[in-house]
Amino acid sequence: MSEINPDKQTVSQCLKNKPYEIDFYQREYVWTKKTVEVLLDDILYSFEQSYNLYKETELTKEILNQFGWYYLNTIMISRVNGKSFIVDGQQRLSTLVLLCSKLHNMTTNEKDKKALADCIFGDDWHDEVYYLDNSKRHRAMDSIIHANSLGESYDSPTEKNLIERFNDVSAYIDKKQFDEKQLTAFIFFVLNKLVVVELDIEKYEDTPMIFEVINDRGESLRPFEILKGKLVGSLSKDDSQSYSDIWDSAMNIIHGNEDAFFATFIKAKLLSSKDTEKETAINNEYHRYVFEENDEAAKLGFRKKDKNRIANIKEFIKDELNYYSKLYAKMLACCDLSMRYCREIFDVNSQYQIIIAACEIDDPEEKEKIEIICNEVERINMLLRLNGVYESQRYQELIYTIASKIKGRSLSEYRSIFNGVLIDEIKERRAVADQSVDLLEYSSFKKLSYSTARYFYYLFARVEDYICKGINQKPENDVFFMSTKHSNAKGYHIEHIFSDNTTNTAYFDSREDFLERRNGIGALLLLRGRDNISSGNEEYTDKLQTYSHGPVWGHTLCEEFYNSNPNFADFNKELKKTKGVAFRAIPEKFTPTDMEERCKLLFELSRIIWDVEE
Repeated sequence: MSEINPDKQTVSQCLKNKPYEIDFYQREYVWTKKTVEVLLDDILYSFEQSYNLYKETELTKEILNQFGWYYLNTIMISRVNGKSFIVDGQQRLSTLVLLCSKLHNMTTNEKDKKALADCIFGDDWHDEVYYLDNSKRHRAMDSIIHANSLGESYDSPTEKNLIERFNDVSAYIDKKQFDEKQLTAFIFFVLNKLVVVELDIEKYEDTPMIFEVINDRGESLRPFEILKGKLVGSLSKDDSQSYSDIWDSAMNIIHGNEDAFFATFIKAKLLSSKDTEKETAINNEYHRYVFEENDEAAKLGFRKKDKNRIANIKEFIKDELNYYSKLYAKMLACCDLSMRYCREIFDVNSQYQIIIAACEIDDPEEKEKIEIICNEVERINMLLRLNGVYESQRYQELIYTIASKIKGRSLSEYRSIFNGVLIDEIKERRAVADQSVDLLEYSSFKKLSYSTARYFYYLFARVEDYICKGINQKPENDVFFMSTKHSNAKGYHIEHIFSDNTTNTAYFDSREDFLERRNGIGALLLLRGRDNISSGNEEYTDKLQTYSHGPVWGHTLCEEFYNSNPNFADFNKELKKTKGVAFRAIPEKFTPTDMEERCKLLFELSRIIWDVEE
């Protein structure tokens, strides 16, 4: 039976002339300034309690040995082929090395400097070798010990954090303003009175189990780090480092989005329909889910009972993880307008799931798939809303349906797949299964009513953008600003053309009818800043003065807009020719008939913008 052998050690005993490798189980060095300062607070508090008892006496070695000790917790080491690998405790040891480095740079006492140096680096044929993971940390430690600036060029998050945390340690110690006596005492305390318990894992193959108990139960690591430990830990030591490197490279390019990536990948590749229970389990604890009794875990084949388990793990890391992490990074960085509309305006990431489902490893059509799918996701999202059938929970179900249908299909089929899903949803929501429906019908569009619908801002912003491009005119602001900025001073607001006054209420059968219909989409426009407030409940002819210096959609109500405007005249003529509608000035009064006309105009523009075929 395997054993874990404990060994109590001082910092000097733990670090002196002992090279350590950072095992693949360990994440990057990620401690924050706050975490480091909490540790330093505890160390300095313990030191000062002892120092204050003896500061008036000569600090001989006998006196220093009477100082109290401070327990720094445990570290776990696995020894393989003559090398020592840190399985747990890397964050603490790294911080202790930074503290020793600061003290090494401060002291002028040659014995103290040598004792500290022995805990940090040694010589290998006249080259300095840093004892803690030299191959990956040499540049950073060189910068710390010899003040060689790395600038802003970091090879890894660990390099960056080592430099930043050393600066934090340095600033913290400098504030203490140690005199020579205090510094000597503190160096002795750090090297000889800080205690760790080293746990030596006797059998390397037991490391994954121990790692899981330490980290998975308490969630001290993030799910993707735990998953790495379980998968890479299943491989032989001969393979583990190379596959760990592939894993780390994949995670580095999606840094900060690792868990979102894995959850999205699993749902895209393994779920064919929405299952709330499975989705919740994957979103919250996919690192456990893929080892449990479920269909998705069986497909992955990572469990001990699964056939070809090791080959499955290797293939996943080398091929799937390597490719799809790069694809995910490209999606995160994508500045395509449709992608940005989805992310920044609708706040949806469903396009990621569909793109991953659609792309095969090293997909030659990757770029085209990203562009087309982003466009289709934005389009179906908006058409659902314009049809009055959008509902967030059902929308998520549609994403699974699309992702399932799109796998293995050609680019030329994507539009028909999205259209088919949209039409099926419209039919189901309207209970017209046997009746043909259009992708956007006027009978549904004209019922749209504004309350606080965020997409109304987007609708009018896209219309504004379309008109301005058509008449070669620069809009007041871009779609993103008009859709999302709603502050009183500079943002946009929905303006009701029908003021709440007696002139307008007289057009309707009742006040209830008036209040409902003034929110109709044909009786609205966007105004910027305080223009919306200033227009208030003015008569319509007074409102036109405000509209005349606002966005084009409202400006077209004014007669003067049509004067000496040949570009708009051509645009309007073409619109009349192709769609049977046209802009016209409405200079004296705005009636329900005018509202209907504007609604029809907005409907036809929406069909053009969101590419609804005739």
